[in-house]
Amino acid sequence: MAAAETGTQRERAKGLSREVIVDACLRLADEEGSSALTFRRIGRLLGADPTALYRHFKDKDELLLALADRLIGEALKDFEPAPSWRDTIKELVVRGRRAYLAHPQVAALAAVRVTRQESEMQFVETMLATFRQAGFGAEDAVRTYRACADFMLAWTGFDAALKSLGEKSEADNRAWAEAYAQAPAERFPNATASAAAMAGISDEDNFDFALELLLDGIEARLRACVAAPPAAPPAAPQANRKEPQP
Repeated sequence: MAAAETGTQRERAKGLSREVIVDACLRLADEEGSSALTFRRIGRLLGADPTALYRHFKDKDELLLALADRLIGEALKDFEPAPSWRDTIKELVVRGRRAYLAHPQVAALAAVRVTRQESEMQFVETMLATFRQAGFGAEDAVRTYRACADFMLAWTGFDAALKSLGEKSEADNRAWAEAYAQAPAERFPNATASAAAMAGISDEDNFDFALELLLDGIEARLRACVAAPPAAPPAAPQANRKEPQP
């Protein structure tokens, strides 16, 4: 019986690929959490010996980077740049966040990683090209890209952590309307007066508002960069010639 099972596992191992393994990992993380992403558990899900996974990924870290790059690839699926740089960048940030939050357990681990793989490089290239075409110089384009990417990833990690809290997250949201409204108004006049307004802002509304603030800042900086005259080239050094003696 054991020999037959080993033979079956070998046959299933032949059908493994990086794509098949990544698909299984996303399902597993969604259903059981990121702690389930062990080679033993993944192998059991795929009906293959865990050692077969090492033919495709040298370790769990390489697998995690592949998961992160898959999510970025999902964000870029069917993406087409918009006529304006602002709409293009906004769409990329929104797509990136949405793709990560479709798998929050993976997002909590992967959002801080640099995958160094195809989809991530395409995402970076698209953002940099958009900022260069908008009028930014090379250094400003890089800095602006980093600001947008870090904004997206930081917000994604924050949202993924909130999703993992479950009922605790809901309790925290209710605290705005309950605890803050009941706080001593003489000590916290602005907080108590704003409790209802703070409770009425959803996470999605807050993300959209913050993204517009970021884009407004980029637009203002771009106008300043375009309006600024180019720096004058440094003056050529003068030859140190001796004056003729009278």
